Amino acid sequence: MIRRRLYTEVRVSRLATLARRIAVFSLPVIVLAVALHRFGLLEYEVAVITLSAGVVVALIAVLVAIAAFVVIWNEGLRGLGRAIAAALIGAAVLAWPAFEFVRSASLPSISDITTDPSDPPRFFAVASARPSGANPVNYPGERVAELQRAAYPGVQAYEVDASADEVFNIALAVVQKRGWRVLDSVTPRGGQREGRIEAVALTFLMGFREDVVIRIRSTGGLVRIDMRSASRYGNHDLGSNARRIENFFAEFTLARRQR
Repeated sequence: MIRRRLYTEVRVSRLATLARRIAVFSLPVIVLAVALHRFGLLEYEVAVITLSAGVVVALIAVLVAIAAFVVIWNEGLRGLGRAIAAALIGAAVLAWPAFEFVRSASLPSISDITTDPSDPPRFFAVASARPSGANPVNYPGERVAELQRAAYPGVQAYEVDASADEVFNIALAVVQKRGWRVLDSVTPRGGQREGRIEAVALTFLMGFREDVVIRIRSTGGLVRIDMRSASRYGNHDLGSNARRIENFFAEFTLARRQR
């Protein structure tokens, strides 16, 4: 007599499978948004919408994964690995926007930062480079200046005891080292002409364009460097322009010491 072994097949949680599929789908959405915008194939508004869609999809994947955990625990289904994979992928996608949100939660909604709000460096080449629909090149005014002073007290002009030519050359070298695309550079000429460097910088992940102008003036035996960094689009820069100015002056100081 042959004994037949009876067994019950343990089903795989459909929610776990669905969660993993949703999480995996969020990855190409994010990658496409970043890559296409960096290569100039996607406009700012479309890139932001696409990126936001990817983040929302990742959030949905995490929520479905949590539901899958509950079902797997209660019903003893298989699929725990799929649910964990979905949760990890979704969390990885959400980590960057969550970090930016926390870091910028207390920052004002401004996107044009300068070391001299009373006489901000002007954009000339940038005015021609900015597409229609971008933020105005004119400085927003005293309201933004007040918000900036409260949020970024460390954004100040830089004065150095050196020749204007030396300061200009060091500043230009730092700009090039940071990989900013130089649009125009005007060398200083004593007290007759101030030096100016205009360039375009990209944000770390998305590659959003932010315009920079550096002004070099001889004042009372010293050379004063003023800087302005402004986002082309959007009303909130998440603090990127202020960080750019502070990091530039830190690198300028280091480069001057190494000479």
